[in-house]
Amino acid sequence: MHNGLSIAHLGNGQEASIQRVVGHSTLSQRLLELGFTPGATVRLVAKAAFGGAMAFQVRGSTIALRRADAACVKI
Repeated sequence: MHNGLSIAHLGNGQEASIQRVVGHSTLSQRLLELGFTPGATVRLVAKAAFGGAMAFQVRGSTIALRRADAACVKI
């Protein structure tokens, strides 16, 4: 993937390696606690219509994020 892209840009079934997590400290800390850590592989499982939530598989768990929060996880 290209620099500056986030997991919000993934298509259904696409995988990518997480490079970094950005954003305010509370959100970035929570994303790290959920397993969105640098080096981890993340896969988009599903996304809601009209810009809704997105479900990702990371470290054996499926986690739904708002699109704005997913934009903080860079690939």
